[in-house]
Amino acid sequence: MKDIIEVLRQQLILCRRLLDLAQAQRVELVKTDAVAARKLAGTMEPIMANINSLEKRKEKFLTSRGETDLPTWLSKVPDSPDKEVLDTLINKQEIVLQELKKVNSSNLQYLNRHTEFINYNINVMTQTSAGVTYGTPGDDGGRPVQGRKMFDAGV
Repeated sequence: MKDIIEVLRQQLILCRRLLDLAQAQRVELVKTDAVAARKLAGTMEPIMANINSLEKRKEKFLTSRGETDLPTWLSKVPDSPDKEVLDTLINKQEIVLQELKKVNSSNLQYLNRHTEFINYNINVMTQTSAGVTYGTPGDDGGRPVQGRKMFDAGV
C-alpha cells in the first residue's frame, strides 16, 4: 500500500505543477506572447510524460489486485491510516484535475480566438474573395454577383 501512496503523492505534486504552468500559460496567452506560451508548453511535456508513467504504475498495481480503478479497490480495503491517506490523496487529486480541466478549457478558447484572428487577418491581407457559398441563387453558375471579401464579423 505504501507504493500506491507514493505514486499518488508524486502524481499530485506533478499535477499541481502542471496546473501552475497552465495558469502561467493562460497569462501569456492573454498577453499574446506566443514565445513564452510555447516555452511553457515545452516545460509541460516532460511533466505529462512523468504523470503518464506514474499512471501506468498505478494501473499495474491495480491489475495485480484484480481491480480497474482505485476507489473501488480502496472501498474493499479494511480501515487503516494508510486508507485514510489514500482517500485524502484521491480527493485532492480530483480537485486539482478539475481545476486543470477548467484552465485548459479557457486556454483552448484563447488559442481558438487567436487562430480566428490570424485567419481573419490573412484573409484581409490576401484580399480573399468569398466563394460560391455567398452567391445569390440563379446567378451565373453560382458565382457571386460581386467579389465579396471574407470578413468575419465575429472578430
